[in-house]
Parts: sequence; structure tokens; C-alpha cells
Amino acid sequence: MIIPLVAVAAAVAESAHAEETDWARQTESPRPVDATSLSDRDGEILARCGRSEAGLVAVAQSAVARKAKGLAPLDLDGLAYAQRAAGEPHVWPRAWLIAGRALDHATTLERVATWQRSFRDLGQRRCGVAHGTAPDGTEIIAVIAVDALADMSPLPLRARTGQWLTFDARLLVEAPGARLIVLGPSGSPRTVPTSLESGHVRARFALDRPGAFTVQLVADGPTGPRPVLEASVFADVTPPSSPVPAAAPGEGERAADGPSTLAHMVDAVRARERMTPLRKDARLDALARAHAQRMMDARTVGHDVGDGDPSQRLEAAGLEARETGENVAHAPSLPLAHRALYASPSHRSNMLRSELDAIGVGVVTDSDGSVWVAEMFTRGVR
Repeated sequence: MIIPLVAVAAAVAESAHAEETDWARQTESPRPVDATSLSDRDGEILARCGRSEAGLVAVAQSAVARKAKGLAPLDLDGLAYAQRAAGEPHVWPRAWLIAGRALDHATTLERVATWQRSFRDLGQRRCGVAHGTAPDGTEIIAVIAVDALADMSPLPLRARTGQWLTFDARLLVEAPGARLIVLGPSGSPRTVPTSLESGHVRARFALDRPGAFTVQLVADGPTGPRPVLEASVFADVTPPSSPVPAAAPGEGERAADGPSTLAHMVDAVRARERMTPLRKDARLDALARAHAQRMMDARTVGHDVGDGDPSQRLEAAGLEARETGENVAHAPSLPLAHRALYASPSHRSNMLRSELDAIGVGVVTDSDGSVWVAEMFTRGVR
């Protein structure tokens, strides 16, 4: 599942003009900020938002620095890059930024309070606050927030090829299951043996080749499985010094309608790995569209938003399948939804499951132009 960033949209190409970034030594949480180091103003903003998190402060500082230099706001790629570079592992950040001359503090607090009420608060809200001033005197305030559903012990950002690493995390919410998915420099993501006992998650994985690895913890929640933590590890390579636009295979595909476009995008991902395309099934399209509509009505991204999980929805429609899978998303556009799903190891894994043979896609456009997306995958549906 992917939740959109609440931020002004920006062209991905703008990210390349940011200043070079110094990466943290490791990824970990929590990393609280000493309250005495905050100004009274920032402390009041933080009180309206949630608990302080040092990594999110670094992301907020990056957002302020870009605005002060007249650069475009951090986009989807830029925010994720800033989080990973800061060693901040939580997913689905939301960004808020205000700029102006002589900002009224009371009005700013009121706007932050209004913004924070849009959160669902599934876990512990963590926030980072930063402010600065542009050369022309414009005051800038940025707030970055996440719903933290888990915390993780330190994991190095740099390592050696062949090295075994231990992933250790603590869930902050009830979950009957969890699994660690590792995506290497190429090929399909792989799920590694993962233990879960009394909320404590542990897994070990090897860096089997040089390059950039993404590790993602997926936990089973009330609305289905969802990512809760993510980290980067670089084996014998240097982390990028600035965000690199990460267009997904097929991102430029266009068809007569949104569902067909997304189906072509998924086929492009499979084609890159020399896999056969999936057969588009009108029955699955109808189920996927109904679920996308249900998510939009509920304002919630999930695999079960009151209409059952994918298997239950198939059964209710008089269908059955030997295997099922589903990707769901809410994003500013179809290409960005596809890019976010492709970038996520667990969602890319669904696209690349070799045993699947059919797909149904549903797309519903919201009043703000954003899209709610459901991709249903099956094998042997009848």
C-alpha cells in the first residue's frame, strides 16, 4: 500500500539540482530530539504535531533549505531519498510547508493543527520541524510527519559484499505476522526467514553482490499487509550524493484508459525480467475498480476497508483462484502510483510473481485529481 505525500507537486528533474548530501552512518529509530534544543516557536509547532524524531528534523531542514534556494519542493523521490540519507526508516511521510513575510505564529499553529487532524494515527505520530529564512527575508517553516508503526535497531548504511546483516525491530502495533523483504541491485525481491515473537521482529540477510539494497519490513494489520519500515544498505558502493529520478519500467506507457495503462506498466516490469505478460481479466477489473472506489470513499488505503480481503472479494463475486495478490495505492497520478509501487519491494514482488497469470486493474479519480488504484493478481481464476 502506498499513501501519497501531502506536499506541493514538483518535477522529478528538479531534485538533481539539490546540494550534495552527507549520509548517516546507520538507520535506526527512535532518535528523539532534545526539547531544550528547540526554540519556543518550534516547540509549540511540535506539540501540535507529535513526538520529535531526529531523522525527520533532517528531512524538514532539507525542505527548508531547498525553498530558501528557490528550488522546487521535495517530491516523492526527494522525500524518500532525504529520509534514507538521514537514517530515518519510517514509510509514507507527509510534508507541510509554509513561506511568507512575517508569518503570524498563531495562524501557523492553527494550520498545523488542521493538517495534523487529517492523520489516522495508526501508531505513534513522529515529527520533525525546521524553520529558516530565504535571502529575501521570506520566513520558511517545514513539518515532516509519519505514523510510526515500528522502530528498528541500528542497521549500517554501508557494508561489504558477502556480509551478513541482522535486522532487528519492535512493532508498536499488534500484528499476527511480519516478514522482511530484500531488494538487491537487480532481479526480483526476496523474502527472508523472519521471526516474530511478542512484537519483536528479527531476520538475517546477506549482501550477495555489490550495489544498493533496499530492505522493507511488512506487517499484517487490520487492513491487510503493509510496509512499516524501510532502509537502504550500500555494499561496496558509494551512496548517491543527490536524489536520482527513479522512473519505473513502463512509466511512460499510455492507453485508452487508466486501467489499461497501468496493466501495460505492470507488463513492462515483467518484460524487463523476461517474464510473460499477465492476461487482463474483465471480472478482476470490476472487482479492482469497486475496491478502488471503496478506498476513496473510506479515505483509506488498504486491502480490506470493510469489503473483505482479495480472496473474500473473489468469493463474494462467485470466483475462485489458486493464488491471489493485490497492490493498492493513492497517488497524485498514475505514473507516480506505478513508480511508488515499483519502488516498494513488497509491491514489486507481486508484479513479478511467476505463478500468476491474470490481472485486474481499477482506477478511480478523486476530486483533487489524485488517483486511487487497485491491482488484483490471480492464478487460475474461474
